[in-house]
Amino acid sequence: MQVTIIGSGNVATVMATILFSKGHTIRQVVGRNPVTTHALAGKIQATAVNDLSAMQVHAGTYLLAVSDRAVAEIAAQLSLGDQLLVHTAGSVGKQVLAKASSRYGVLWPMKMIRKSLQALAPVTMVTDGNTEEVRGEIDALAKVFEADILRADDALRAKMHLVAAFTSNFSNHLYHLAADFCEAEQIDFRLFYPIIEATVQNLQQQHPASVQAGPAFRGDRQTEAKHLELLEPYPQAKQLYEMMSKSIRKRFRG
Repeated sequence: MQVTIIGSGNVATVMATILFSKGHTIRQVVGRNPVTTHALAGKIQATAVNDLSAMQVHAGTYLLAVSDRAVAEIAAQLSLGDQLLVHTAGSVGKQVLAKASSRYGVLWPMKMIRKSLQALAPVTMVTDGNTEEVRGEIDALAKVFEADILRADDALRAKMHLVAAFTSNFSNHLYHLAADFCEAEQIDFRLFYPIIEATVQNLQQQHPASVQAGPAFRGDRQTEAKHLELLEPYPQAKQLYEMMSKSIRKRFRG
């Protein structure tokens, strides 16, 4: 497979590196940041390009792996004829690519991705394309990453992206606040890995409602008050604790 990568950030780096490791040819890495673009290109034996106007237009497959907010802007500058153009954004519709190519679609890896990742698996790749033939080609591309494949149109994918924010981004932010608290209070955050892992295991077997626990769930205002007192020096964490407790009480205690 001949591929051009547009982007040089986390998703572009990981996907390009995996494609290269699987024997596919990355012809060019196109990016605005000269440092990250040349670094990625050098890693995968590709040519670095910092200007879209200098990009080759007969690479076969173009992977537009940039931030969600940049997809439409960059797509508007492309004219690829019948070359396959795929973006990797969960919240962006495929139609933004329609004027850039006659064959276009989406390949969204449903995972928090950082450049340090050596593989994407296990991962669900959410795919879509403007024709059945294109959808098949994008599914084949997803298989390179050893992914579970789920086809979803723009409306469903947008809803899935929202759920991903709740289940991954928001939960990670809570872990972040908890880790900051632990650091400030000289507690080893690693002590909580087992309870975090147990929570995930429970979710794989039961509905979240059936495994909810904690002071707010029990209606234990006395313990909540103690927790809030401990959080006085941490106003952001305290505010979230109060909001989450209120939401849990409303859901389970009326």
